[in-house]
Amino acid sequence: MLSDCPTIMIGYFNVNMLTKTFVSTIPQTFMTQYHFKIIFYKPTTIYDNHLDHIWTNARTQQSYFGSTQMYWIDHKPIYFTFKLPNFIPQFVPPST
Repeated sequence: MLSDCPTIMIGYFNVNMLTKTFVSTIPQTFMTQYHFKIIFYKPTTIYDNHLDHIWTNARTQQSYFGSTQMYWIDHKPIYFTFKLPNFIPQFVPPST
């Protein structure tokens, strides 16, 4: 894994990070050795579990993240938006 390249991992890890157990320390230990940190500590299921994670080694000063409700599934979709350094956004409409 590249340690000098800003990387974001988002997904379903099936490990509840809201409880301190042996199982929850495994991803934490692994990610820490690659300088990743979890940046979102809220329930991501309707059962108040935090199974969907956002891990990053990037600076997150200009970022927004969270989850939202969906009525047809038991997981709450998570999102992560960020501003790249030295990047000026420009909207380019898709060609049809």
